[in-house]
Amino acid sequence: MNAYKNASYVGFVLSILGLVVAIYGFSFLLKLQDLDTNGIKVKGIVVEIEEKAIYRSPRIKFKTLEGNEYTFISDLDQNKDLFNYTIGQEVEVIYHKDDPQNARINAFWERNFGQIFLGIFGVFLMLFGLFVRWRFLQKAKKYNS
Repeated sequence: MNAYKNASYVGFVLSILGLVVAIYGFSFLLKLQDLDTNGIKVKGIVVEIEEKAIYRSPRIKFKTLEGNEYTFISDLDQNKDLFNYTIGQEVEVIYHKDDPQNARINAFWERNFGQIFLGIFGVFLMLFGLFVRWRFLQKAKKYNS
């Protein structure tokens, strides 16, 4: 067994890690489907803008159909140059009927960024790992011949 063959296991580990990341991203999709199935859409208002270095997150206040008031901070921190929320702006909110604290802004990127990012990154890491493994196995075969 030569060093190239041993090094090829790094690619195997990277591809397994990529698979785990992609599956974790898929779990976000399952949570989103639960929110779609059991969610109630209402209007909310941006009441505050949270600032963290160059990132911004809106704090949203909304009322449930029962009249209870809740606030939440968006999970998606956005770069200040891409941030498009203002205080007082009305947004559509979707919250879980059994757990109103499980709420999100009902917009494409707010809802889908997690699974898209993790899915793409996981698949890329998996393919990169498979390429590394293949490449080192090719070098090991060349070295042995």
